[in-house]
Amino acid sequence: MEKKKLNNEIIRRLRSDKQNLVIPVLNHFRQSMHAAAYLPEVINLLYKTKNEETRRELSLFLIDFKDPGGIPYIIDALRDDQYKPIWNIIISACWQSNLNYSKDLDTFIIIFLKEDYLTALEAFSVIEQSLPYLEEHKLGQYRKQLESGLNKVDKDKATLVREMIKIMEN
Repeated sequence: MEKKKLNNEIIRRLRSDKQNLVIPVLNHFRQSMHAAAYLPEVINLLYKTKNEETRRELSLFLIDFKDPGGIPYIIDALRDDQYKPIWNIIISACWQSNLNYSKDLDTFIIIFLKEDYLTALEAFSVIEQSLPYLEEHKLGQYRKQLESGLNKVDKDKATLVREMIKIMEN
C-alpha cells in the first residue's frame, strides 16, 4: 500500500460523524481516483457511528467502491478483530463490488470457518466469486483447508462448507 498525503479537511469531516459533512465527502470519493487511501477512515467511521443513515451511506459507498487499490485496506480491516462487529458489512461489500479478492482468499477462508453463520455466508460469496481466478494448486490447498475445518464447525455451517468443497471440486 502506497502512503498518500491525506487531506486533513476530508479527514476532519469524516471523523465528525455528522451526516451533513460525511455524505458529501463520500459523494466526492465516488468520483475521485484517490479515495482508496481514505478507506481506513471510512471503515473506522462505519465501526463507530451510531447514525443509521450515515452507516447506510458508508455501506453503500463500500459496495460502490471499484478501485482495486483499496483491497489491501479492506483486508487489513478484516484482519483486525476491532472491526469484527462490521465484518459482515465489509465482506458483503466485497462480493457486491465485484473486485477480485482471490489473492487474499486465505483471510476469507479463515472467516468462513471461524465466524458466525451470516458472516460465513458473506465470505462464501467472496470465495465463490474468486474461484475462477485461482490456480489449480491454490484451489486444492483451500479445499484441503476446508475439509480439515469441517469437523470444527456447527451443523448449519458444515452444510455451507460441504457445499463450497463441492463447488471447488467442479
